[in-house]
Amino acid sequence: MSLFMRQKASLMESRECDLVKITHAMDTWINQENMFGTQLDKYRIMKRSLIYLSALFLVFASSCDIVDNITGGGDNNDDVVVKLYPVLVDGEWGYINNQGAMVIEPTLQNAYPFSDGLAVVRESWGWKYMDKNGDFIIEGDFQDIQPFYDGKAAVRVNGRWGYINKKGNFIINPRFRESNPFSDGRAFVRSLDYSEYLYINEDGDKIESVNMPEDLDNIDENEFSNGRALVRDDELFGYIDRSGSTVVDLKYSEALPFSDNLAAVRVSDRWGFIDAGGSVVISPQYISAGRFGNGLAPARRNSNQFGFIDRSGNFAITEQFEEVRPFTEERAPILENGKWTFIDLSGNKITEAKFDEVDAFYNGLARVVIYVTVDEEVTEQYGYINKSGDYVWFPTN
Repeated sequence: MSLFMRQKASLMESRECDLVKITHAMDTWINQENMFGTQLDKYRIMKRSLIYLSALFLVFASSCDIVDNITGGGDNNDDVVVKLYPVLVDGEWGYINNQGAMVIEPTLQNAYPFSDGLAVVRESWGWKYMDKNGDFIIEGDFQDIQPFYDGKAAVRVNGRWGYINKKGNFIINPRFRESNPFSDGRAFVRSLDYSEYLYINEDGDKIESVNMPEDLDNIDENEFSNGRALVRDDELFGYIDRSGSTVVDLKYSEALPFSDNLAAVRVSDRWGFIDAGGSVVISPQYISAGRFGNGLAPARRNSNQFGFIDRSGNFAITEQFEEVRPFTEERAPILENGKWTFIDLSGNKITEAKFDEVDAFYNGLARVVIYVTVDEEVTEQYGYINKSGDYVWFPTN
């Protein structure tokens, strides 16, 4: 199935750029007039008031940069970090910046975080890749698509998964029944005839080794990290390297992927940590344990509550939380009295526990969820907080 590329006309791009600038002008005007309220209120006011600012087009038009024509997806830097975040407004998705200003108008059916400079979105019930300007860079008759990682993305056409580059060209033709994103130059896939799970390299070739497990099982976390991938065969877990060689024997009843060059493994009924060579670094002593992040890992030794241990196995943050998740960007989600919040590396809460669900921090913000009951029906409202715990976007739906 062929892919096709397109870019919006220059006139439309100019208008969109002008609209963003006018939106910022309206935001400034609202603040000057002390019209306080949620971002959603301000956004709706801006939309109603744009007619009064039409003259500003003449001012801003000359300063608006027009995006170069894109052929085949354009020149996207794999390492680019786009600090835009999906938000839901009146049932449609758009994107805000890290200050909470609307940058891409909410017109999408679905929207996901940016990865490798592009975002997976759904518009007019078709899956597409969008850039930071709101332009659809890659389109096609996709049944499903995945985010870009390492400059490659998995897409499904005619029931088969393959991989494309940022020009929208297939670099691995669709021939897999299931697929996962590339990491460390490897991807975990399932053969078209369902007969096996396997790892492939960036050319689509199967990774094989003389001591690689014969029959790999599908597991929830099979991506490479720190040069190792978690594998399972006959209900036992171990690790392979990028060549497919088994570097840690399949002998653990449970195990987690490597993170910060350590991996949690279970021996009998206790969890400990090993290094990339399989040597025990922290002896098995915990009832539960999680991944390391920012030098700390969730753990529970002899308590019903969780804390965080350091790389020596000592509790840096005492066992005191109902539930926890790993640190990212020096913040970790913790559950307290049935509500979520975040703590810093010292164990201090950045805000009171008041969220019904939270996502990990990425690029300085974390998405939070509030459950709201309207006419006896529970709905989810999505917002964003910064690392100080302040809202940059109040929850909306």
